[in-house]
Amino acid sequence: METLNQSGYAGVLKNRNFLAIWLAQVLSNTALNGSFFLQIILIEEVTHSSAQIGAVILAFALPAVLLSAVAGMVVDRMSKKTILVWSNGLRVITGVVLAVVAAGMHGGTFGDGFFLVAIYVLVFIGSAIGQFFAPAEGATIPLIVRSDNLLPANSLFTMTFTGSQILGMIILAPLGVKTIGIVGSFWVAALMYLGATIFVWLLPRDRPVRPEGIAVSAVHKAWSEIVEGWQFAIHHRAIFIALLQLALTSTLTMIMADLAPGFAKRVLGLSAEDATYVFWPAGVGMLLSSVLIGRFGHRIPRELLASIGIAGVAVGLAGLAWAGGGSIVFGRPLFVEHPEWMLTTSAMVMIFALVIGMMMAAINIPAQTIVQERSNDAVRGRVLAVQFTLSNAIGIPPTLFIGGLADVFSIPTVTLGISVIVALLAIVNLSWAISTVRLARLRHSNQSRS
Repeated sequence: METLNQSGYAGVLKNRNFLAIWLAQVLSNTALNGSFFLQIILIEEVTHSSAQIGAVILAFALPAVLLSAVAGMVVDRMSKKTILVWSNGLRVITGVVLAVVAAGMHGGTFGDGFFLVAIYVLVFIGSAIGQFFAPAEGATIPLIVRSDNLLPANSLFTMTFTGSQILGMIILAPLGVKTIGIVGSFWVAALMYLGATIFVWLLPRDRPVRPEGIAVSAVHKAWSEIVEGWQFAIHHRAIFIALLQLALTSTLTMIMADLAPGFAKRVLGLSAEDATYVFWPAGVGMLLSSVLIGRFGHRIPRELLASIGIAGVAVGLAGLAWAGGGSIVFGRPLFVEHPEWMLTTSAMVMIFALVIGMMMAAINIPAQTIVQERSNDAVRGRVLAVQFTLSNAIGIPPTLFIGGLADVFSIPTVTLGISVIVALLAIVNLSWAISTVRLARLRHSNQSRS
């Protein structure tokens, strides 16, 4: 770990190792988000169904349930650098295959059925690769960053993660489609994965905390280590609740990705690819919130900040249903009902998307910091794997039926129902956070007196 005296963003960015993994994250996530946007738009154009988009999201989520426990064990027992290099290298290959499949579809070589199956398979493989990449990346940060810089480091990662979503989905992918076409855009994504591979190659080789390796014959030992990771997470209440908070944001992200193209096309009367132009303020909100939390977040207890974020997401989702109209509660769209307010429905949707983005970051950053701070080096990879398993296990059931419900009951109605559920979760979480903060202050007061 490089020991620098500066704190905050200046300190972490002057850390050469952090800079390398940060740039790798920017390139890799930009390519990932751009490719995912292109795949969703292609499927919307072929099928015109939110349920089919939900199937793609399911293919993306399923590997986390199947592989992340094993991936966490591997991350704890192998060099993180090796995993990062191989993960990005394999993403280069999947990016090339995506470009070939897209070219075959546009050229008439592949039919719609083959294309859909190929997309599902490639999404599944790409997500499987990510199950090893993400915990290795998360476990590397505490190894190269001082503990007092973890909050700004995670804030910067969240900020650039959001920035890469904006850059990939809202700027580069639509611009690429208009200039070099979808096939050319997939080739650019493959080149970006190659750049990320080069950056992680520059990281110093770390020594695994458990250096004895993974024996294929020792299945029972591997299983015991997976169980150990789950037990560590469950028995540390603050960590487990933070993992549930991260699972909530992951689930909401999958649901919004499922509903966004249909919301743009069927609610706002736009084309499916215009979903990014309507919902880009969510990315800006996450970016803005990440900057503010990185600078001032230490003034608010992390448990309380995440609880406020959950409540804010509920408000934002209810606002989307209100602005979009067509639900069982709100009837016609808000500004069709009130044209004198001089705001369009799309404008109001963008405002509520901004709120949702800000509140999502207010959940993610403190929750991720709690997980990293309170997990030791020997088990951190498996705890992060628990995060991805839990997030996707919780996210898969609603993804399976949310698109179908939206097709039947309308997207605003489903959005309103989700906001009610999130509001109830916010009340429970806020009660826990307040009691936790009070207990921590009482302990601190007793220690000061003694």
